[in-house]
Amino acid sequence: MNDRQAAFVEEMGQYLSSVGMTPMAGRMLAWLLICDPAEQTAAELAEMLRASRGAISGAARALETAGFVRRSRRRGDRREYFSVPPGAIHALVAGAGAIYRRLEVIAAHGIGVVADLPPPKRERIQEFHDFVAYVERLVPDMLEQYLRDRDAARASTAVEPAVEPALTASA
Repeated sequence: MNDRQAAFVEEMGQYLSSVGMTPMAGRMLAWLLICDPAEQTAAELAEMLRASRGAISGAARALETAGFVRRSRRRGDRREYFSVPPGAIHALVAGAGAIYRRLEVIAAHGIGVVADLPPPKRERIQEFHDFVAYVERLVPDMLEQYLRDRDAARASTAVEPAVEPALTASA
């Protein structure tokens, strides 16, 4: 791992730890986003990230649960390989949608708990509910728009394959 890669890995680890993940999960995700080859064994991850196999295992479990990492095996190889699967962004957005849906349900319960209070006393829970309900409604549209924009950008930069001239028989 070169210095620029190491800085990126550490930056991701520090940031994700500030939002509730472990630093190792952030570091592992960062490395799996930029490593070559894209699939890495636990031993390779432990070596590159200077971590114990236990730390890699715990981070992998958390990232796999969130849909960011996929475990796979190769025929004839007992080792597990970890990678960021295609479409991991879908898991991220779907996970966010599920979080906001659940928060909306819980906040609605909170509104019921304080229903007998005057409106100024219900304002905090009502605002919280309204915000999470709003975000929950936006998440599916946001994902669809992202995919449309991404596909359009890819299509506009795609290079047409060269067409080889047809071979003709000479007589």
